Amino acid sequence: MTKVLVISNKSDLTSDFVIKRIKERKIDFYRFNTEELTKTCSVSLDFSTDLFSITDLITKRKFDLKEFNAVYFRRPEIPSINSSDLNKGETIFLKNEITYTLEGIYKILRNAYWVSPIYAIREAENKIYQLELAKSIGFKIPNSIITNSFEDFKCFYEKEKGACIIKPIKSGLIENESKSKVVFTSILENEPTSKKQLEISPNFLQTHIHKKGDIRVTMVGKNAFATLIHSQENPQTQIDWRRGENILKYTKIELPTKELNSCIKLLSILNLRFGAIDFILDEDDNFIFLEINPNGQWAWIEKQTGYEISDEIVNLLEYENF
Repeated sequence: MTKVLVISNKSDLTSDFVIKRIKERKIDFYRFNTEELTKTCSVSLDFSTDLFSITDLITKRKFDLKEFNAVYFRRPEIPSINSSDLNKGETIFLKNEITYTLEGIYKILRNAYWVSPIYAIREAENKIYQLELAKSIGFKIPNSIITNSFEDFKCFYEKEKGACIIKPIKSGLIENESKSKVVFTSILENEPTSKKQLEISPNFLQTHIHKKGDIRVTMVGKNAFATLIHSQENPQTQIDWRRGENILKYTKIELPTKELNSCIKLLSILNLRFGAIDFILDEDDNFIFLEINPNGQWAWIEKQTGYEISDEIVNLLEYENF
C-alpha cells in the first residue's frame, strides 16, 4: 500500500494540487511543512529503538518515517527563529542544526521512491552543467559564454555582432532586508567598456535568438506536457516571458519525437522523475534548449491548459514505488 510524504511549506500552492489528487484516490499521506518543525511538528530519531518519527502536534498523529514508500519533494523551508535571548551567531547555529536534521531525515527516507531524489535535483540545478549536457545529447543550444575575461566577453560580443542577451547564472533573485528584486534575462544594449566592472564576477552571455514564442515542457516520468507560451504578443515578455504582469496565452502542443526522446534522455541522465524544461521556438520552428528546472512550478500550466500534470505525478507516487 502506498504511503506518501509530501515535503514542502504551507504556502506552496503546487503541493496543494498534488494533495487534492492524493485525497481523491484515498491514498495515505502526510504533508510535512518543514517550517513548522519545532512549532506544530516535532521529530524524534531514536537510534536505540530504530524508531524515526514525525509527530503532528495539532492532530496528535505520529508517523514512522520508514513506513513512507513515496516522497513528493517540493519546497521545504527552514523555521523562523525569533528570540530576543539569541544573538545572530546563536540563531545561525540553531538554523544549521535544523537544516542538518532535515538532511538526516532525507537520508532516512533514501529507500523511498522520490519525485524527484533531492540530491539529483541539487546536481541538476547547475545551468553550466545543464548546457554542457544538453549539447552532448543533441539539443540545439544558443551560442553561450560564461566569463569574467574582458577580452573574451568582447570577442563573443563582436562575433555575435552585438546581438546578445545577458542572464543570471543561478537565480535572478536579489534579497534585501527592505525589498527584494529580480534580475531578468535582458538584451545587452551596449558593448561594455568597464573592464573592472565586468571582471568582478562571471557573466552569462548568449546570442539573441528571434523567436515565435517560448516552449515549456513539463516532464513527469516519460510523459511530456508541452505548452507554447505566446510571449511575443507582449513587448514586456518578448525577451523573458516571466517579466510581464499580464497573463499570457498558453497553447497545448505536441512535442516532436526527436525532442521528446531527448527530454526523456535528459531526465534519465539526471536521475529526475520531473523536470520543467524551457525552449525557444525560433523563426524556423527549431527548439532551442535554454534550461531545465528540476523542481519547477507547474500548477499554473495545469490551471491554464487543463493538462492533468498533478494526476501524472500521483501516478508515479502510487504505482512506480512498487
